[in-house]
Amino acid sequence: MNHSDYKLNLRSPGTPRGVSSVVGPSAVGASPGDKKSKNKSMRGKKKSIFETYMSKEDVSEGLKRGTLIQGVLRINPKKFHEAFIPSPDGDRDIFIDGVVARNRALNGDLVVVKLLPEDQWKVSLNFLF
Repeated sequence: MNHSDYKLNLRSPGTPRGVSSVVGPSAVGASPGDKKSKNKSMRGKKKSIFETYMSKEDVSEGLKRGTLIQGVLRINPKKFHEAFIPSPDGDRDIFIDGVVARNRALNGDLVVVKLLPEDQWKVSLNFLF
């Protein structure tokens, strides 16, 4: 596999992650006799564990309405499944629980998040005392 097997849709600086996408390798040179081609009934049925990225328009609209929050992602280096972005008021962090919830974002990425309903929020024990 070489670099030409991938198409990258790069985002401009300052564009929130979730607006760009990476398209995986295409079936270059696949023929009907290939093992991958034998089971056509399974083709296209692979379930992704990640949600699709939002469009630029949806992100812009959500930020304007206040239903989305933008921030730079910080991943806990000792617990990679824990990530945070600063809240807009700067008082506390917004916790992002798990790799799937991070939706492929990496440390330092500019991301946009939608808050869960309050009954699903997790409070750090540090704030209880």
